[in-house]
Amino acid sequence: MKKNAFPITIRNGNVRVKIYKTPTHGFDSFTVAYYFGGQRQRRTFADLATAKQEAQIAANKICAGELDVLTLTNSDRTAYVRSMELLKPFGTPLEMAVMQFTEAAKVLGGVSLLDAARFYAKHHNGKITSKRVPEIVTELLEAKVRDGLSEVYVRDLRTRLTRFAESFQCPLNMVLSAEIQDYLRGLPMGPRSKNNTRRTLQVLFHFAQGRGYLPKGPTEADDLPLAKEPPTPIGFFKPADMAKLLKHADADLVPFLAIGAFAGLRHAEILRLEWSEVDLAGGHIEVKAAKAKTASRRLVPITENLKLWLAPHRQEDGKVMTLSDGNLNLRLRALARSEAVQVQWPHNGLRHSFISYRVAKVQNVAQVALEAGNSPKIIFSNYRELVKPADAVKWFALAPETPANVIPAPLPAAAVA
Repeated sequence: MKKNAFPITIRNGNVRVKIYKTPTHGFDSFTVAYYFGGQRQRRTFADLATAKQEAQIAANKICAGELDVLTLTNSDRTAYVRSMELLKPFGTPLEMAVMQFTEAAKVLGGVSLLDAARFYAKHHNGKITSKRVPEIVTELLEAKVRDGLSEVYVRDLRTRLTRFAESFQCPLNMVLSAEIQDYLRGLPMGPRSKNNTRRTLQVLFHFAQGRGYLPKGPTEADDLPLAKEPPTPIGFFKPADMAKLLKHADADLVPFLAIGAFAGLRHAEILRLEWSEVDLAGGHIEVKAAKAKTASRRLVPITENLKLWLAPHRQEDGKVMTLSDGNLNLRLRALARSEAVQVQWPHNGLRHSFISYRVAKVQNVAQVALEAGNSPKIIFSNYRELVKPADAVKWFALAPETPANVIPAPLPAAAVA
């Protein structure tokens, strides 16, 4: 049985009504969308057959409404027929042509659309290759894999862009900003995830520009409004809680915990980290561009207490963490719930803790932004004054217990800045 290709288009004369596949909470859902009276109409159904029936009814009604208009006056009918003749070579429905004209007129602010088109043609001599969204998505994913980007990042791209391609199986240069906004609003997810999808779509459009599938300049995805995200409290560990986690952790978990807590590397960055990139003598960890979320290389200072935690586990080469992501998460959660620890594990708790305590200690947002691979704006707005400087001193003084028969070297009062 042939699989339906979405969006499905129901036609009646010049009228086009589209059906998009819009899964909700794991169940199939189908949205009928069309323009009528200058407004975009959307209705969602649980099964495809009902959606097709509704789409056909809508197309018939719109078509009947247009025929009624044709009977008003001879001049109206003449204008309609002439408009249809002019549009026929381009295969563009009348309502779509009118919508594009009105949107262009708003953008131009009184400048002639024809003059704008002539200016564009004069300054964009390169030919644009029209390509369908699913094809461009496939090219983008293949390119990211060849570029050596992380499996986690590529998997996230694939999930978000495949869903988008299922709803827009037309050439990308025909997708309008208004349609993308409607698509994002209809996604069954929270504001933050919608904003992440918005950023992913911008990656897609800019990739298409680089391949010559879209003209240079602002794309339809660049000025999409952000969904309003409710404030999310930053969760972090207290020094006493971190001490318990490190004390009772199995040896193979200690490097992950220590690097996350005292260097602030992201979860995925630690999983990709090699021991050759941990320079205890030089006092820094190198996060290579190919392994960083931001695709930018950075050097993260190794504090004195982190050096003490890593020294017993240091190897010449190989990965710092040999556990798979799934097994690591299970082990960490089990450790936090264990009878000896009994600690709540906040979302992204290690990194949040490092940034919070580091800002309180060095009192330099720009410095911490460089170390954490984040923007100063985010550091200032989300992490400043979350913890007290006294607690920051305790945090970076956490060190391994020394056996009674060993005289420990004194730990500096302050960790390396």
